[in-house]
Amino acid sequence: MQTNTHIAQVVRRALDWPVERTGQLADALATPPNAALGDVAFPCFQLAKELRSAPNLIAKSLAAKIGPDPIIASARAEGAYLNLFLNRANVTEQVLGEIRDNPGTYGRRDLGQGRTLVLDFSAPNIAKPFHFGHLRSTNLGADLARIFAFQGWRVIRKNYIGDWGTQFGFVIWAWQQWGDEGALQARAIDYLVELYIRANQQSGQDPGIREHARKLFLRLEQGDPSIIALWERFRALSLEGFHRTYGRLGIEFDSYEGESSVNDKVQPVIARFLEAGVARESQGAIVVDVSDVLGREIAPCMLQKSDGASTYAARDCAEAIDRWEKYGFGANIYVVSRQEDHFAQVFAALGKLAVAEEWPDNWPALCENVSFGFVRGMSTRKGEAVWLEAVLDEARDRAARYREERAAANARAHPDLPAAEVAEISEAVGQAALLYFDVSSRRMTDVSFDWDTVLQFEGNTGPYLQYTHARMSGIFRKAVEAGLATQPEPGDPRLLVADEEWALLQKLRGFSHAVQRAAEQREPFEVAHYLYELASVFNAFYNKHMVLNEADPARSRARLMLVGSTRTVLASGLKLLGIRPLEYM
Repeated sequence: MQTNTHIAQVVRRALDWPVERTGQLADALATPPNAALGDVAFPCFQLAKELRSAPNLIAKSLAAKIGPDPIIASARAEGAYLNLFLNRANVTEQVLGEIRDNPGTYGRRDLGQGRTLVLDFSAPNIAKPFHFGHLRSTNLGADLARIFAFQGWRVIRKNYIGDWGTQFGFVIWAWQQWGDEGALQARAIDYLVELYIRANQQSGQDPGIREHARKLFLRLEQGDPSIIALWERFRALSLEGFHRTYGRLGIEFDSYEGESSVNDKVQPVIARFLEAGVARESQGAIVVDVSDVLGREIAPCMLQKSDGASTYAARDCAEAIDRWEKYGFGANIYVVSRQEDHFAQVFAALGKLAVAEEWPDNWPALCENVSFGFVRGMSTRKGEAVWLEAVLDEARDRAARYREERAAANARAHPDLPAAEVAEISEAVGQAALLYFDVSSRRMTDVSFDWDTVLQFEGNTGPYLQYTHARMSGIFRKAVEAGLATQPEPGDPRLLVADEEWALLQKLRGFSHAVQRAAEQREPFEVAHYLYELASVFNAFYNKHMVLNEADPARSRARLMLVGSTRTVLASGLKLLGIRPLEYM
């Protein structure tokens, strides 16, 4: 990062710009597509309007003003780009020093500056287990939470669970008809799902069941103590199951307040819309017109149905207002799939209320929906959902079998480990396969799930990245045995002169930009893609150069510095994706 800051300052001085614009220039720096063009490129297109000159002329002017210094070896104009060649020895020493001195925070930029970011993700329904479809929101949200926290935000992880609605009337009705206390104690969520399915199926033959369910939910809304007691028990059992799954994935939340938490706030909010003149009556319903705000034809945001029942939109409006009053956020993100129009209506309606009530802060503009595509190939032959716990178990078991097969084929590469550690490794590898698969494509991409591809140890997969980290750890174990890792003097970075070593150093420099892009684009894919490239560049270096050479201990120590720095950055990136770096595979 210091290298980019230095380059940005040099360009700023050549432009005679104020120091405040250094960050803008640093963000524009890029890597040329061909190493022969240079090590760093600065595109001059963005300056053309301000400087009233053609980009290629600006590039030539800057190249003429920039001379060699400890970081920049030379500057050259190439079309509309200012290309810079760096002093390899000095930059290598600087980057490896940064990583050595700041292993846990290398690549971090304090873009959040302590502001609060509310991140709404996962949101399963109570009385139902996690199905595999919940993994995308859960994983994307958890990754973004870690990425934003790394960038200096105070992240509030919110799980707005589905704990309200007519479906609970079905569950309560089924419990009243067929409830078995022993089955509930033994199987909790699985048993509640069975009750719901049984009631729903029978309602197809007996429409009266649906009416019974509706009346039971109405009693719940009206505060019937006996119905509330059942609902609270089912909610607690569901949360207990959710906590097990989240604990397995290493995910925590700051709030589990669901839809039920805004029950007493919805009607007052609808009244505010009406009193402000923002909402209107339409065929018995209450709606807010939002086409004028969004600049396109879209249905009004319905707050209340003609039968007097509030809508999801009204609940989301009430919950967003409550969220602002609690946290005063600098950003409010909902990781929810394919509900773009719904959130556009909600945010636009809140924006109109903000204008009408003359709010001092236009916080609805800070609200955002982060959507994502579908996963194909994860359902049973009958079209039924697959439970996430079952998928995690399958991933663990497949990883264990794969390790056993590889160990049988190559015993030296798989040392004997305690059974408990092997089980932990299998769990970690299985999870890495699933979690990385989920972010190995951009989030709006629909992806097809295939076990054989996901669990490969080569190519763009989570286990491949873990294997690369384990390979680096193995190098250090061998270095200790050879006495090369215990030398008091550090390695000399001036000995790292090979093109493959420089390519790896250049990739290490790019970590900060990858994390920043991931935050700005709400795309954990940017981190995943960076890590795959980092691992690929490392393996290209390792396959061509001997790290440990007893005949050349000075170069060995220098290369150990490079390998150690790469391992540090790879581990940091894996942790941002919720993937455990492994010492052994």
